[in-house]
Amino acid sequence: MQHLCKVSAMCLTAASLVLAQIQPVVSGDDGKGEVDWSERYIVATGIGAPNPNLPESAQRPGAERAAKIVALRNALETVKGMYLNSSTTIENFMTKNDVVSTSVSGFIQGFEKEGRTKYMSDGTVEITMKIPLDGVGGLGAKVYGDNIGDKPSVSQWDGKGAKKKMVFTGLIIDCKGLNVKPALSPKVLDESGKEIYGSAYVSREWAVKYGIVGYAKNVLKASKLGRVGDSPGKVTAVKASGANSTDVVLSNKDAAEVRSAAENLKFLSECRVIFVVD
Repeated sequence: MQHLCKVSAMCLTAASLVLAQIQPVVSGDDGKGEVDWSERYIVATGIGAPNPNLPESAQRPGAERAAKIVALRNALETVKGMYLNSSTTIENFMTKNDVVSTSVSGFIQGFEKEGRTKYMSDGTVEITMKIPLDGVGGLGAKVYGDNIGDKPSVSQWDGKGAKKKMVFTGLIIDCKGLNVKPALSPKVLDESGKEIYGSAYVSREWAVKYGIVGYAKNVLKASKLGRVGDSPGKVTAVKASGANSTDVVLSNKDAAEVRSAAENLKFLSECRVIFVVD
């Protein structure tokens, strides 16, 4: 198993820079939706047709309104299809939590910023909405609710750390080939099932700002991202975990080194963790 090590800075090709972890989500019969987990946006499209019974001057505005309504409806369906964690989708979480359901539905339905608008020759209008996952105006702030405190609920490690103390500004976990699925609140575990990282280790401020985990297509790109700082460490996961395959498992040896490197839990509390996925 690869030891925790510093990731050297290397140049990326233009092609690798544009790669993104895209999760298509079925979101309605008259539109589409997907989640770009690398850029951390929900993208949903809606199409509106002109009403021939309206005056000509009112047909285009009517088609625009219809397209926006469909786009937002598809965005909500896309959100519901996302994984929250290893056992729950956002839809299931909303069903069990009325406060979160109201908050998420209201956030999507009230989203005002329109994306790309295309006007077809027959008067049909297509609107693509781009809704952020992170930030105060993002989805995560609504979904996390009171489940993440202002300060991490875990203040010390459970288990022994490595003998050699190591210092890093962030952590990159290589999950290539394990079919790990992106989620808003994944966990990192050791081989005995003990949690190394998850929502209990983060502060709400940073979870809202970054998301609990970032996603990238390769280690080199991940090392360039500001969230892991100038000297990130790297480990390789041994398997995916959970019914939804959103959690990752590290060898006990690598887990001990992570615990050693993050003994003050600072970079984990700031969500400076990236999963590299297929």
